[in-house]
This record gives sequence, C-alpha cells and structure tokens, in this order.
Amino acid sequence: MTYTEPLFAIFAVAALIGAFRKRRWLTIAGMLGLLAITHPTVEWLLSRPLESAYPVRPFEKTGDIQAVVVFSGGVNPAVFERPFPQTNQDTMERCAYAAWIYRCKPVPILACAGASSGRGPAFSSAMRELLRAGGVPDNMIWTEDKSRDTHENATYGSEVLRQHQIDRVALVVDARSMIRAAACLRKQGIQVVEAPSRFRTWGPVKDEVLPSWKGLKGNEETLHEMLGLFWYRLRGWI
Repeated sequence: MTYTEPLFAIFAVAALIGAFRKRRWLTIAGMLGLLAITHPTVEWLLSRPLESAYPVRPFEKTGDIQAVVVFSGGVNPAVFERPFPQTNQDTMERCAYAAWIYRCKPVPILACAGASSGRGPAFSSAMRELLRAGGVPDNMIWTEDKSRDTHENATYGSEVLRQHQIDRVALVVDARSMIRAAACLRKQGIQVVEAPSRFRTWGPVKDEVLPSWKGLKGNEETLHEMLGLFWYRLRGWI
C-alpha cells in the first residue's frame, strides 16, 4: 500500500482547480500540501517522534543478549529470469548490521520473513545468504519462514526463541520501525534491546532544501509507521 501517492494527487488537483477557478485559498492549500509531503525538512520533523528515542551510535549493549532478531524490511520475490528472492536495500542494511553485532557478540541470529504470497521459498532464506556473506556461520543462523508482516514476525519468531529458551534479544530494524516492531516482540513476552540499523540523517544542503523524491519516500515510511501503530494498538497486537 502507498500513502503519499493519493495525497500527492489530491493536493495537485486542488492546486489546479484553485488556479482555474481563481480560488486563491485552494491553490495555496494545494501547494502547501505538495510542499509538506515532498520537502525533506518536513519529512525529518515528522520522523522525530519515531526515531528520537534512540541514540545515533553503534550498538553497545551486547553483554546480556541471548540472540539477535532481524525482521525483514522487504524482499522482492523470485521472477522467471531471477528464480530466487532478492532482498531490498533496507533488508540488506539490517542483515549487515546484525552480522556486525554477531562479530561483537557471537550469539545466534534469527531471521524472520515468510513468502508474501504464502508460496515459494521463504524470504528468510535470502536473509540467511546475506548473513552468511557477513561472516555468520550457518549453524548460528535460525530462520522463521511463516510470517508476512511485523505482527507475524514477532508471533512466529517468538515461538522459535522459546524453543531455544531465549527471552532477551537485540532487535534489528530501522529506527523508524523500531517502536512498533519492539512492542510486538514485547507483547509476546520477549525482552528487547533495541539495535536500530538506519536513522534519518541530514545529507548535503542541496538535498535538504528543495522538495524531492527523498522527502516523499521518507513521508511514505513515516505515514506507514504512524498508521501501523494506530492499527496495531487497535488490534491489541502491541
């Protein structure tokens, strides 16, 4: 599901209608809406409630964790010309960070991701390959292969953890997704030490002062998390 594309269309149409019908207030409202959902500075401000609780630094609390858990950020399913699932950039970053934590603290890593359609190889198999490439031995990688969303990542992942008598883990997801993901695991009785893999940081000035796809993409992620938190609380999943 995409959230910003309908908003972009609504604001653009509003601005055009306002211009053609000489409704200045409608034109201004549409232009301000377009600016809000595409401007990197606005996107950064909107992401603060989700990310500001976590310090921007390498993961340090390795002493008492029993395992590392990685939730998939997204995997492209196999297609005819590429008959294997391929992780997206977010999942690659999460797996690389989990492998780095393993090198600091050699504990098992649980990769959580099923197949989006319920058929074909689980996406956690692609995550396993990334972890192996990062230097994690195969016997230290566990996989959960039934989940299709964050709630199921936590539900089915916690079953695997309990089978191994583990109740305290480091959770690796991006900082913007951490509140919801960590709450889902805690709901299953697992103690969570947050290990965010990616933060919204400032880039070059030229990339931060003008509206761009970067702001639109960031607002898409923020809206996804905000609505996800509302929905998960409504369902009692967190």
